[in-house]
Amino acid sequence: MEIMPAYEKKSLSDIVVAYVKSKILSGALKSGDKLIEADISSELNTSRAPVREAMRILNEQGIISFSPRRGNQVLELSPKEVLEVFEVRISLEIQILHVLVTQDKLQENDYQELYNLTREMKNGEGRCSNDEERVSLLNTLDLSFHRYLWNASESSRRAQILEGLFYQLLIVMNQDIVTLGTFEEKAQEHLRILNALKTKQSPLVLDEFMRHMHNYVDAMFTKQ
Repeated sequence: MEIMPAYEKKSLSDIVVAYVKSKILSGALKSGDKLIEADISSELNTSRAPVREAMRILNEQGIISFSPRRGNQVLELSPKEVLEVFEVRISLEIQILHVLVTQDKLQENDYQELYNLTREMKNGEGRCSNDEERVSLLNTLDLSFHRYLWNASESSRRAQILEGLFYQLLIVMNQDIVTLGTFEEKAQEHLRILNALKTKQSPLVLDEFMRHMHNYVDAMFTKQ
């Protein structure tokens, strides 16, 4: 079960980008895996030109890297670099949460949409028959929750950067699915963030968000 990320544009290069990202969401593509343009062209029944353009976009987003010797491959990060990416993501997302609270960006319909996502997380285990489906659905719902907040803030530049950072971290976390946590755990963490947002109290929102992020950091570095 591959869940393709949503894109407004439907150019061939966008389709290729979404295809590669769906492979990352499911854990099918892991850190250091090579991306062969000819293989992707064949899999998607398209020419090489949109695949090359997609590789350029993914490279700009920091999701893949390119070298003349090794070609295109999924990003590899050292532990120090992982912590740096976490720090940048946390800093940007705190800014977005501040905007949401201080500018009263979220309305009742927004809270309902976010609540529906936490409910999908809670019920996610029963929808999956194997680990790949589980990883794909859990990551997709996690991204959907945070992307909703990013977009609601109307901070398009921050949202664009955060999406790239999300995938960079996901590449590392997918190395061990235990790092991702369970559907129940993630549902509860996101529900606490949502309930904090409804209070419109910035310190409470920050506390729950940092708890959520620290759970990921602790899981990643405890297992090393």
